[in-house]
Amino acid sequence: MLNLERNLNYDESLDYYEIESGNTIYSRVVSVDKLGKTALYIHGGGSGGNHTMLLRPAKWMIENELFSKIILPDRRGEGLSSPLKEKLTIKDHAKDMKVLLDKLNVVGPITAIGLSYGGPIAIELAAMDSRIDEVVLMASSLSLRDVKGFRGFLYKHDLLTPIVKRYYKRNLGKYDWKYSDFENVYALKTEKELMNFFTEEIKHTDKKMLESLLLQNASTLDQKNNGVDSENELNIPIYQVIGGNDEIWETNLEGYKDRFPNIKSKIIENENHKGVILNAHKFYEGLLKML
Repeated sequence: MLNLERNLNYDESLDYYEIESGNTIYSRVVSVDKLGKTALYIHGGGSGGNHTMLLRPAKWMIENELFSKIILPDRRGEGLSSPLKEKLTIKDHAKDMKVLLDKLNVVGPITAIGLSYGGPIAIELAAMDSRIDEVVLMASSLSLRDVKGFRGFLYKHDLLTPIVKRYYKRNLGKYDWKYSDFENVYALKTEKELMNFFTEEIKHTDKKMLESLLLQNASTLDQKNNGVDSENELNIPIYQVIGGNDEIWETNLEGYKDRFPNIKSKIIENENHKGVILNAHKFYEGLLKML
């Protein structure tokens, strides 16, 4: 649970922004009438998700005066942004985010936050955009190389893609189309409830999105596209908040300190990857202490 306790007068705007010919990013901007810093919060991937999963955390961070404005885009290939016609790299998504910031006339400084797969996108964005003066990795890291357990076996042997394809074919388009609202996931208590919630939302997704969703997953699961560029170096602060039992992302970042010397980690003990939703307050209160 991530409770909102202050009745702030939020200004919210939603619009489409053309990032290149024929491709648009759908984005929400949440702000309050107060001087403060701007953040860009990038959602994860491979699930048919969108920015609404980040709306409650964004408002929570504004309530706690970490930021006065937060930009929440649907990444290309998900939500109401343009569907994919080809696989995109982490750097491709970062370029999208840079153009979006240009379109919004954001001058900086900006904090780039990434949830899960959005984390390395935030790092890549910081490497190409001097407006980014710090990065936050929420339930994320610099690479997917540490995927563990049975999921790790499937990932490392390229067996997840056919499983995902069957899942989408079985569920896409079962119900009338609607834009999925994931804000209520923070009221859920178990991983089973979370999985059922996502499946029900997928059933409201148009069958025409099948190719795009498969390309999005293929991009995420591509082991050549599983982390930040090995040439990247950043001296800006990088804050990681991650569950100690995260089965997806690396929790030990010591090997990156030579290229990213200002990394600091907050480990949320006994939490796995889904803990960032099911016990979100632990993660965001951890971030509050770091910032």
